[in-house]
Amino acid sequence: MGSCADGFGTCCIVIFNCEARSNSRVGWFTNPGFPSPSSERLSCVFTLDKHSDNIKQIRLDFMNFELLPPSYGNCEQDQFTVTAQNANFITPTLCGINSGQHVYVEVSKVEGPLIFSMQTITDDARLYSIKITQLTAWDELAAPTGCRQFFKGDQGYLESFNYRERSEIGILRSSSYMNNFNYAMCIERAPNSCSVTYTNDGEMQIVNYDTDGIPVIPPQQAGVEIFNCPTDYLLIAAVRLCGERFNDGSVLQDFSLDAPVTDDSAGPIVIRFRSDGIYTGRGFKLHYQQNSCTK
Repeated sequence: MGSCADGFGTCCIVIFNCEARSNSRVGWFTNPGFPSPSSERLSCVFTLDKHSDNIKQIRLDFMNFELLPPSYGNCEQDQFTVTAQNANFITPTLCGINSGQHVYVEVSKVEGPLIFSMQTITDDARLYSIKITQLTAWDELAAPTGCRQFFKGDQGYLESFNYRERSEIGILRSSSYMNNFNYAMCIERAPNSCSVTYTNDGEMQIVNYDTDGIPVIPPQQAGVEIFNCPTDYLLIAAVRLCGERFNDGSVLQDFSLDAPVTDDSAGPIVIRFRSDGIYTGRGFKLHYQQNSCTK
């Protein structure tokens, strides 16, 4: 609780506790004892009713999200799940460190309620604080239909889930994306923007193996298109990108080096990521910059 309305009123922060139920437009789903970590086995379930029939999306902002990491791409020890969303837009199970990330949940075709579940099986420390916002189609934060993530601004960063290495509470780290992910990251096109340039801003590793378990792409190399990137890839301007370098060959033909990738196609700005159910790598962190139109 704190002051608001220029000091003439009091505003409340709605906390969604385990086993609670609410229809609040905005609230926070936190671990027991937050802001301190929780060091107990958790089976924490929160039920959210839609605030009104006009609610089309739920945005989840992971202000703090530190769970145990996946094992070989699967969340086997800790799991955060969402149920009762649109059947064609299922939110994947999440674990690991995802502080600063966000996801959208489509609920236009369901009456609810939604179930948010945090399950752990050991006594290791966990920390989570998830801002839950119910959105109508005309809210400023509303995303285009089908976007798992939605970014605004001339520039910013796109990062795979469980990419970060730093833990605020000393949790065991194992940075890797997860199996069977297939989602879209969308960027709101800025006024007078005609293209977007992406550059690598970290250690990139999106892996692909053949049927004999041999890497398709040599180490420290970029992969381009379906023969290099058959199962795990980023899709930018209809081009598949993978490997341990970020380079589509349009600027630099040396695939042992990173190079900027520019998308000058018209229409919505959409970047897709897909992974199979067998192998995983570190992931990606890209910087994007929208470029003004030139005459």
